[in-house]
Amino acid sequence: MNDLILLEEPVEALRQIQSYFPNIPEALRKAQTLFERIQSFEDVETYLLRGAGLSTNTYRSYITAVKQLYDFTRGLNPLQITPGHIEAYYDSTVKRVDRNTAYLRIRGLKRFFSGVAKIVPGYISPFTVMEERLTKKLNWTKKGNRTKKALNKGEARELLAWLQEDQTVKGKANYAIILMLLTSGLRAAELCQLHRKDLECEEGETWTASFIGKGGREASQEIYALALVEAGEYFRAQFKRIPEKEDYLFYSLSAYPGDQPRPMTPHRLWVRIKQIGEAVRNAGIIKRDLNFSPHLFRRSFATLLYKSGMKIKAIQEKTRHANIDVLVKHYIHDEEPASPYFERLLER
Repeated sequence: MNDLILLEEPVEALRQIQSYFPNIPEALRKAQTLFERIQSFEDVETYLLRGAGLSTNTYRSYITAVKQLYDFTRGLNPLQITPGHIEAYYDSTVKRVDRNTAYLRIRGLKRFFSGVAKIVPGYISPFTVMEERLTKKLNWTKKGNRTKKALNKGEARELLAWLQEDQTVKGKANYAIILMLLTSGLRAAELCQLHRKDLECEEGETWTASFIGKGGREASQEIYALALVEAGEYFRAQFKRIPEKEDYLFYSLSAYPGDQPRPMTPHRLWVRIKQIGEAVRNAGIIKRDLNFSPHLFRRSFATLLYKSGMKIKAIQEKTRHANIDVLVKHYIHDEEPASPYFERLLER
């Protein structure tokens, strides 16, 4: 990537800049160091995307967007990218792919520049200074219902019963993970960060987990007691003793006996659930074509509560969605037929 150009002359002008904006020289030096370290797009993944809780496909789409922008701008340094560059890249992209794919590319760039802003003090992402016109243009997607499918009650029961049959350490882990996701609605990154010390039992009945949620905000979530019991069973089956400071709720399975246990990461969780999905399809447990991911169980959590009669406002609180419209449109999957209602209505 192109080297940054640091002004050295005139000295007086630089001194004045430092007096008014003391963070700028340090920001430039830190940026220079960062981009000297980033020698390949594998490094871009490591520094700015890895560990963000992305699905395999989303992860691939995001890094593709960064590579394409780099090629499109002929290797322009990311700190020199402006909203105009991004709009030109977008216009070029929509000529080759559909609007939804182009939208995902823009989301990837937004995540990338957000990562740069966290590392480089004083840096402002081009997405932060965009005009409203351009922001709306980049967020345009195809019309239609974007609600994705969720497990119904029967499928959830069959899946859990099938997973529970495997009493190996990995089987116990799979059952505990799926039960926890299905009954809590936690996101991948939220589940992976949980320590046992983050769990509290209120009034001897309700368990609550505290963690850092989406957007870096402190959050809490009710945890189903049976899910904690199963997490404990898996924990005891895999580990004899783990230091308290490393006492996470879930760990990746080690390929070699005696290896230091490693906490489960969001990326590894995505891979594990994809593997479960493949096994489920091969076993014929669930007949529908469902995309297995941590978010499938978050959608199923909301849908099953809704179908069980929980009020929509309560579901909004449990999923921590600020907007009920987003919850209903994108998370609650309901294809209930109308015929039974008319049969009851018109029966004599």
